[in-house]
Amino acid sequence: MIDAPPGATWHRGVDLIAVERAVRGALPLPELNEDEQRYAALEMAKQRVPERTIAERLGVAERTVVRWKAGSGVTDGRP
Repeated sequence: MIDAPPGATWHRGVDLIAVERAVRGALPLPELNEDEQRYAALEMAKQRVPERTIAERLGVAERTVVRWKAGSGVTDGRP
């Protein structure tokens, strides 16, 4: 997901624990900054979580998730 040192809980301003909780859907969902939202969205996309679900879980527009995926090269496996 993130090129962080092994065992790190923070990396470049991203709370890796909060991102992991959001990806798992652990309640209560943490409040994430934009970088954390993007990392969580891309990790969930790699796990083939639907864009609508990602958007709802992170509190962002579905179009934002689509844009983040397109910008990172993450695909859903469809041709």
